[in-house]
Amino acid sequence: MTKRSTKVTATLLAATMAGAAVLPAYADEVVDNLRYQQAVIAEQQAQAINERDALRAGISELEMQKSALLDQIDTYDAQLVTTIATIETVEKQITQKERELKKTAQNLKQAQEDEQTEYAAMRKRIQYMYEEGGNLGMAGVMFGQGKFSDVINKVIYTQKMYEYDRTCLASYTEAKVKVTALQKQQQGQKAELVNMKREQESVKENLEQLKEQARLASEDYEAQIAYCEDVAAQYQALIDEQYAQIWQLQAMEAEAVAAEQARIAAAEAAARQAEAEAAAAAAAQQAAAAQVQDDTYTGETYADLDGNGYADDYSYDYSAGTDYTADAGYADASQEISTVSTGSGIGSDIATFAQQFVGNPYVWGGTSLTNGCDCSGFVQQVFANYGINLSRTTYTQANEGTAVSYSDMQPGDVINYGGHTAIYIGDNQIVHAADESTGIIVSNNPAYQPIVTIRRFT
Repeated sequence: MTKRSTKVTATLLAATMAGAAVLPAYADEVVDNLRYQQAVIAEQQAQAINERDALRAGISELEMQKSALLDQIDTYDAQLVTTIATIETVEKQITQKERELKKTAQNLKQAQEDEQTEYAAMRKRIQYMYEEGGNLGMAGVMFGQGKFSDVINKVIYTQKMYEYDRTCLASYTEAKVKVTALQKQQQGQKAELVNMKREQESVKENLEQLKEQARLASEDYEAQIAYCEDVAAQYQALIDEQYAQIWQLQAMEAEAVAAEQARIAAAEAAARQAEAEAAAAAAAQQAAAAQVQDDTYTGETYADLDGNGYADDYSYDYSAGTDYTADAGYADASQEISTVSTGSGIGSDIATFAQQFVGNPYVWGGTSLTNGCDCSGFVQQVFANYGINLSRTTYTQANEGTAVSYSDMQPGDVINYGGHTAIYIGDNQIVHAADESTGIIVSNNPAYQPIVTIRRFT
């Protein structure tokens, strides 16, 4: 998960649990259900955020790959421009070489013709000189037909003409050889240019194929990016909807908590009113009884307990330090228990076992005696250690076991306050998972809030 999604999830969880910190330590079923729904939606939302962020990361990767392909296409385009320009240049060179070859072929033909013409002319001159000059040669001189000097001159002239013809013939032959060599050179150059053109055309074809492959891959990346963006948008819509659901559930939770707090306040007020009325009635009854009772009683001495100047005539338990010996019901349970019972058997063991977890944390909805639990989870797990199976909530535990009176309460009994529960451990003390700020603690005065019922499971 990215840092951003972690932050979003943390914010979501903080918002989900915002109301939990200020709630009293009780497990109302309506609030339990609302919080459970919030936890489920929050978990689903965290998964949706992870999926959305993964898609966004994938989109970034696809964009990078697409960008790299586009850069590659640009490179192919540049190479194609260079290759096409090279092909065009080679084509021009081939055309020029073909012109040169054509001209060379013409020159070669002319040289061959000149050579043949010169050779024919030379043959004719030689033939003429020998045929015409024969009558004036040495025989003519010997028979008196000409001067000897003329003959010599003709011989010299003939020799010079022969040398001239040979020189011309050699020149034409050499010219023909050079033209032929040039023609071969030009033909070789043309062949090289043709091969170069073929190579460049092959390069061009390969570049075009690579460019087309890159273009198709780029289009595929575009399709993937579009798909991922669409799915990411759907996840974002789901996340927004889940935020709305969580906020709605939080509002419902706040309403339920307010209603429960109002109910508890009303119950406490009614209990205080009933206690005050009961106390007033008891005081009136005691005053009336005191007025008709004698201060002395044969065989037993009574004390003036209420300071009204009369000795009280009802049973008094000095060890308890109070004049309440009868069970007045849970409404009058704010007074201390008349007799402090140490308990016996498994009840005392349960009370002792429960106290070893004092100081461990309170965790709403938890059931771990060491890592954290709420009030009903604490009671459930303590009794489970002794093979006694209790239900999970305070409201269902209030209907289990056997009901006992406040005056008969013993260590190991469970005191149910409606929205909270505790285990009585004796000496007017209870052990309970109080709230998130204090955790599991021992408290004085078992009747610190109105008691709904006391249950015995042993």
